[in-house]
Amino acid sequence: MKLAKAIMKARHVYLCGNGGSAANAIHMANDLVACGVKAHALTADVATLTATANDYSYGAAFAVQLRVLVEPGDLVLVLSGSGNSPNILQAIQAAKEKGAESWAIVGAYQDTAAEHIADHVTKFGRDMQEAEEKQIYLGHRVMRYLKSGG
Repeated sequence: MKLAKAIMKARHVYLCGNGGSAANAIHMANDLVACGVKAHALTADVATLTATANDYSYGAAFAVQLRVLVEPGDLVLVLSGSGNSPNILQAIQAAKEKGAESWAIVGAYQDTAAEHIADHVTKFGRDMQEAEEKQIYLGHRVMRYLKSGG
């Protein structure tokens, strides 16, 4: 499983998303930590997220954090039903600027901007709800793979 292998190689894994995808990012980060991965959900720290959105813009909320935290060898995993949210696209761009690998798990029901700029893309679902269900499905598959020793 390509994503699981990339996670195993990464120094740190940073996850982000909006709405249900934000909750999925937190869930996946917790699962990854349980597997021994240094995983961080940028959506989990509400104070930093809202302060950054207030001081810069919501579109820059993840990118500002990533430009401070990310280093080469890290992995940035964005979750998005639409794959078109400005803060998701800016997060991918920040990962590129910092020399980190970027992965996008996005909905398959439309063309997305994220799939044109992320290093790797997985597309799932016929609508927003199914896309978010598949994010967790993939996260749990990764967790099982990591727990089994790869």
